[in-house]
Amino acid sequence: MLDQFPDSLHPDRLMTHMRALCQDIGPRPSTSPQERQAAEYVERTLRQLGIADVQEQPFKSQASFGWIVIPATAAGVLAMPIAWLGGQWGKLVGSLLLLGGACIVRSAMLVRTPFFQRLIARGNSQNVIVQIPPTGQALRRVFLVGHLDTQKQRFLMPPPRPETSKPINTLALLAAALGGISLLADVLLNRRRIAWWQGVLGAGLVPSLAALLFDETQPHIEGANDNATAVSILLGVVEALKAQPLQHTEVTLLFTGCEEVGCVGMESYLERFAPPKENTYWIDLEMVGTGNLCYVTRHQLLERIFSRFREGGVGGARRSPTPGIGRCGQRYVDLGRSG
Repeated sequence: MLDQFPDSLHPDRLMTHMRALCQDIGPRPSTSPQERQAAEYVERTLRQLGIADVQEQPFKSQASFGWIVIPATAAGVLAMPIAWLGGQWGKLVGSLLLLGGACIVRSAMLVRTPFFQRLIARGNSQNVIVQIPPTGQALRRVFLVGHLDTQKQRFLMPPPRPETSKPINTLALLAAALGGISLLADVLLNRRRIAWWQGVLGAGLVPSLAALLFDETQPHIEGANDNATAVSILLGVVEALKAQPLQHTEVTLLFTGCEEVGCVGMESYLERFAPPKENTYWIDLEMVGTGNLCYVTRHQLLERIFSRFREGGVGGARRSPTPGIGRCGQRYVDLGRSG
């Protein structure tokens, strides 16, 4: 049991890690040398703490989320001109481009791996994994997760009014799907002309493509809050647990790469190690440097990832709401009290 607040989690100690990540290394784009330097800093710090069993899991990934959504949106933009110029065959190709593009964008929003992942996953990245065994028999497992990479200074995500994100994205997907279905119906019913409203649907994708392309030109940020705060806290937690391991809880800390381009590091870990769901709890630390602490038990954009964890961390949060962290709580959890 933790008798007092660990020195390793004191703000001054955490700020040492923050400065190393944000000032000495700086922006850490996915698959970049700077992301690699962040992983090396974490590994070096862990070994300095006396942690001998530090694993590194290499994997391949795309360098930007744009590698998924931009080709899909560009396919939708080309659909109507192809349908206009190519006759019935052009309409068939256009319908497939619109419907396929809409499916790819929707899958990307749900953090599902696209079918062309191997074509775009050309960069090298890595997860850093460390395990703190309990002093006694392991009755449960806790995974603590924080990502190493940083995002671009995007203006599309998050939007100025986050509540508009879901309806806007839904309307865009429905418009593309409607255009694709209408072109397919034209082929089946042998309609030759392109309706004016079909052209409007196709033209409506042009500003979306332009906005996505402009987004890709933006610089990467230093990522102090997203997500050097989580990495710093995890390093502090490792030091605290090294001094006082839990009695019956095995703790695994995951420093993942390429989170910002579709949780590729987490997916790679789950595919390779396939941790069991039984008696397993997951806590993902994200942007914990400002505002009130809260926990999230459901995330629409990450539903596929969350569904694999629901038997663990989500179920535990719902069954045990007493630690003091709520939707707008400000207290911290003393994991040592539960062993």
